[in-house]
This record gives sequence, structure tokens and C-alpha cells, in this order.
Amino acid sequence: PSRRAQVLAEIEGIVSRQAAEVERSLALKFAAVVFAEMPDQMALRLPPAAIAARMLGYLRFVARDMPPEYQLYRGLPGIHVVVRNPDDAEEQAGGSVSGHYHEFTIVETHTLDAPFIFESLKNYFQNEGLRVFSAIHPIFTVRRQWERIGWVGGPADDGSRELFCQFRIERVEAREKLRRLEHQIYSLLKSVFLAVESHSDMVRLTGD
Repeated sequence: PSRRAQVLAEIEGIVSRQAAEVERSLALKFAAVVFAEMPDQMALRLPPAAIAARMLGYLRFVARDMPPEYQLYRGLPGIHVVVRNPDDAEEQAGGSVSGHYHEFTIVETHTLDAPFIFESLKNYFQNEGLRVFSAIHPIFTVRRQWERIGWVGGPADDGSRELFCQFRIERVEAREKLRRLEHQIYSLLKSVFLAVESHSDMVRLTGD
């Protein structure tokens, strides 16, 4: 715990210097919330500068990047899914826990929190035969104003309870396959939400 506290203080110092002034407080709070749920393998093995770079990237995806219209499932955050290959600058800034460089593809999702999302994604990659190098899945709460996130809190705070997942999987080069993965992951997560939403009805009907 003391080592994690020391690393977090270093990360917050870097984020404070690198974040734009208008979102500095949001970036600092977001970094603290996400770091609390970051596994030790990532939190204690990556350099603080690399974690800070990742935090700012996570925040950009969660708070600034808007999902395409077809991913706006019942409003924000929708089922926001992006499958992409990082450029050299992002790879170098974010570091690597596994030591794999130029060999991974990033899969990011941002949704409302619901059971089975992370497990379903892990199973999907396993079924596709895609090796997972690292993963993070922090739960947090947000408050929005005019569709933009202006406040972030921990999982138990008041607000919209949401989930961000990032997987680093073995590299996929073909653009067609990247698009297919993105579409299939969106469809998978939509199925998860439909299953969870209908669970109480299923239990009642089964009982009847």
C-alpha cells in the first residue's frame, strides 16, 4: 500500500503538469479512481510516467471521444467500442508490462456498468484465439453537463456508474479484421445488456 501511494503521488504530479488547465482537476480525480483499481502488476511495474500517459489516454477516450451514432445505445455513454493499433509515440509513452512492443492491438470499451462485461470480453478473446497481454477494467461514477463529463467519483459515489475496459491483445494488422472485431465486440456487449435487463423477467417466467 505504501508503494502504491508513492507511485500515485508521482503520477498525480505528472498528470498535473501535462493535463490542460481546464481539465486538470478532472484528470487528477480520474487518475486516482482508476489507479485504485489498477492491478499491482501494472501499477508497480510500469514507470509512473508511462501510467500517467495511459491515464490521460483513458480520460480522453472516456470523457472526450464521442461514440459513433450507431453505438449510442440508449444514450451516453452508449456501447462505445474502439479497436485500433497504437502509433509509435503512444507505444513509447505508455510502456509495456509484458515487454511486447509493436505487437499489440488496443481494444477499449466504455459502457454503463453491468455484470459479466469483463468476463464476456475475456471469453471472446479466448474463443477468437487472441492472446491478452494486459487488461484493466475500472468502475467509476460520473456526472455530465451538456453531454460532457464534468465530475468523476469512485464506484460507490453518486452518479452514473460506468465501466471502462482496455485490453492489449496480440497484434491484428488487417483493417478488415479490426473492423470485424469492433463490430463483434459491440454486438457481444449489446447482448450482455439485453440478457442482464431481461434476467428478472426470465426468473419470474421460469418460476411461473
